[in-house]
Amino acid sequence: MSEPPAANPFVPGWGHVPPYLAGRAAEQRRLLDLLAYLHAGRGAPRGAILSGPRGNGKTALLHWLRHEIEAGDLDAVWLTPDEIPDLRRLATCLAPPFRISSPLSSLRPSTLSISMGVGRLGWELGGQGRSLISWLTARCTRRPLALLLDEAHTLDRDVGQWLLNASQTVSAEAPFLLVMAGTPGLQPHLNTMSATFWSRGEKIGVGRLDDAAAAAALVRPLAEQTPAIAFDGAALARVVEESQGYPYFLQLWGAALWTAARSRGAARIDESLVAAAAAEFGRERSSFYEDRREELERHGLLAVAAGMAAVFGGRETLRGGELNAAIADTLAADRSTAQVLECRDRLATVGYVWKPPDGEDAWQPGIPSLMDYVALHAP
Repeated sequence: MSEPPAANPFVPGWGHVPPYLAGRAAEQRRLLDLLAYLHAGRGAPRGAILSGPRGNGKTALLHWLRHEIEAGDLDAVWLTPDEIPDLRRLATCLAPPFRISSPLSSLRPSTLSISMGVGRLGWELGGQGRSLISWLTARCTRRPLALLLDEAHTLDRDVGQWLLNASQTVSAEAPFLLVMAGTPGLQPHLNTMSATFWSRGEKIGVGRLDDAAAAAALVRPLAEQTPAIAFDGAALARVVEESQGYPYFLQLWGAALWTAARSRGAARIDESLVAAAAAEFGRERSSFYEDRREELERHGLLAVAAGMAAVFGGRETLRGGELNAAIADTLAADRSTAQVLECRDRLATVGYVWKPPDGEDAWQPGIPSLMDYVALHAP
């Protein structure tokens, strides 16, 4: 009987967490520090907000955190905004009615009723949100709970406002932690919800990797293959440089290199093998670039994005005033400050530019080479 094909460690679908979560030790420590409160039977003093352009590994960090939570015998609930379009669905996800048969049944608020819709149980809130908070507090008291919300920049405003305020109430009374992840547009979105969660939260930026971490993200998974695959120094340096430390590009490179090595029966990746894998990587990257260019065009941002590429001109960062001036130069002469800032927030939401939440006034490209592509292909 033939051996089953080996799993490419860089291809999504073989596991939610990358084979090696490189370069995220600082972010992991900060999340574990918050999780420690739940292990101690206390609510976390603040929630966590992971933000960064798409493709930098926020979801991978959430999956890692979920594994840590469940390995520590705590509860974890994973949600995305499309699962909670309204408060009724949110209530049903946080306090599932099927738990009424558990020891918590005696704690079910008498003011809430249960309905059956499209084959599922769900709460009818009847305006009794406070009762749901009491139930959730009781649940967390019995067993600590962490709520992980991915793609939070698309969260419904009313649902978000209730969730942010409820998280503070529950955390003050019971072991509960809320962790949200989203694009750089998450910050301005949370600012519309009239809650103090954002200003008080543990703000964690998730951006591109430095060269050492980018190299480790490639080297370690291949070294752990059977048989192991190693890198020549020059070949590794080329791949790291072309990836620009962008985790999604590292994933594409890793998949292409693994496939090329397997097809050749190679145990070492040299420059000739990198050249062979470069065509596949280039096709995937070009498709990615074109998707992003079309997205900018659909949002009416392509001209602004092209102008911004010229202003960055290879620079690593721009101060906020410089960035605003570059945006203003591409808008109509009668543009207002509010319009400039709105445009900047929209560019951040799609990940074209972003400002890591570390307090510095330093905006950077989401992916520097994407700016080159936009400048070349903009009308």
